Amino acid sequence: MPIGDPGKEQFRRAIVTMRNLHIAAALSPLFTMRAELLANDELSDRGGFDDPTKDHLVNLLVHCDRWRRRVTHNPDNESLGDKIEVAIDSNTSLEVGANPFGGDDIQNQSGGLIDLPFAVDGSDPDIPIQSQLKLKSTHAIVLLGALDKTIVAWTRLNSRDRTRFITRYDSMRIYGHYQELLGYLDAFGGDQNRVDIAQVLPSEEPLGPNDSPNRRTESAG
Repeated sequence: MPIGDPGKEQFRRAIVTMRNLHIAAALSPLFTMRAELLANDELSDRGGFDDPTKDHLVNLLVHCDRWRRRVTHNPDNESLGDKIEVAIDSNTSLEVGANPFGGDDIQNQSGGLIDLPFAVDGSDPDIPIQSQLKLKSTHAIVLLGALDKTIVAWTRLNSRDRTRFITRYDSMRIYGHYQELLGYLDAFGGDQNRVDIAQVLPSEEPLGPNDSPNRRTESAG
């Protein structure tokens, strides 16, 4: 789990040591979404991405939000005595509670510090930082920026000092980031939002950037 130096570049404000393992669990689907975004050739298309790519990313975002809801402190307000009776009854079996990750109703013991199990310093080839990327699509740049900002926001929640769960206020803060991501996907994604691109970028010009229109080719005397 050691990841070396704290995050760099767009992750430079990430806090990589915390107590809350639930935050690490909630970050897992975000890193999956990030990997899917960067590995998709549709995001290299400067004109935009099609409906299947948009739907795929939206589904991944919904999965991220499902985990946010799961790790939010949410006691069910049932009688604690009744719940204890069920918990110690030898004739019953373990079941998933009405609110996942039960235990919201009682004081839990404090846990120790953990290192974030995701390398955000550029050492993991599956989690590249900005300087290791070459994104041609402005849509991809905006989406990746919003996604990375969300990851950093998760690590900076005050709930990181709790051993379990995040507060409802912190949950709403992350919910705002997810709404922003959904807004970008709706605004930029899908067939109806694609635009026609006719020209080649100067950096891709086979005869060099200076051979592109509107670039000076004269050399100094």
